[in-house]
Amino acid sequence: MISVVHSGTTKQPLLVLLGVRCLILEFLCAAALGMAQEEALRSQTQPAHSGMVRQVLVKPHTIILPVVDGKGIRFTRLSTENGLSQTMVWQIAQDDQGFMWFGTQYGLNRYDGYKFKVFRHVPGVASSLSGVYIYSLFKDRSGTLWVGCDDFLDKFDPVTETFTHYRIDAAVSQGETVPVTTISQDHMGMLWLGTRKGLYRFDPSSGLIICYRHDPNNPFSLSNDEIRTTGEDREGTFWVGTHEGLDAFDRDTGKVTLSKAIAFTNTLSLSHNQNVFSLEFSALSYFNPATNRYRYKLDGLDHRRRFGGLRSKDQYCNSLFVPSWPSF
Repeated sequence: MISVVHSGTTKQPLLVLLGVRCLILEFLCAAALGMAQEEALRSQTQPAHSGMVRQVLVKPHTIILPVVDGKGIRFTRLSTENGLSQTMVWQIAQDDQGFMWFGTQYGLNRYDGYKFKVFRHVPGVASSLSGVYIYSLFKDRSGTLWVGCDDFLDKFDPVTETFTHYRIDAAVSQGETVPVTTISQDHMGMLWLGTRKGLYRFDPSSGLIICYRHDPNNPFSLSNDEIRTTGEDREGTFWVGTHEGLDAFDRDTGKVTLSKAIAFTNTLSLSHNQNVFSLEFSALSYFNPATNRYRYKLDGLDHRRRFGGLRSKDQYCNSLFVPSWPSF
């Protein structure tokens, strides 16, 4: 029994009202519990149907996302009215002094945060920019700025603000210019220049240039002469992106070691100094990887399948099996 006491007096009408409400609430709770039990029993006794869509219990949680004040982001448009030589900007780079460099279709622009200084080709001045169309901009690890123009690769001297020119493919282009469209640098300091007529290795210290091209009769040559991009990864592999695909390029031999995924490669030839290689494999089931055990066989070398246990990677050397170490 529930009673409400106020100043020592029990209110009978209120007592009756509260009692009725409690009975109604108890009835509703019992009905809801009975329906839930009946549904659970039905799901256990009835067979599963392929067309049945199972319901997932979703427990929503509050996610707090950071809100960035848009007032703190401000864009300033720089155009020819501010001194930019041309509005079509293709290349952007920043030098070690903090200057921003913008390559356009008509001139190279240096911006100090306040004003522009434009570098153009001046006829009769050999130390001026070799062309007006800027195809590429690159700052190497020494801080030198390289500019790919119409006819040459230009190196900028920040002291004299002049340019040194290196002609690309002068011997075989028969007078046709070969603009450098992409520039990268490897860990040895060599610059790799991409053009539409092949890949060029450029030694900045000596000026020596070596060209690599596609040869339809050589399966180890580049997949295409039109080079889109180049770069070296953290493991030291050098990659060349061409119009036809992605090539793994051996800089010592000048050969492409892999031009497509190994799963689609019919043959893989290694040079005499590439006498160690490893193979890695995995299981299709990842439910409990700790229980996976591997057996494998290298056709043409292994006479039977080898048991690798938990190891998913092994190494071969000079056509002889060498057990892999845990550090692999």
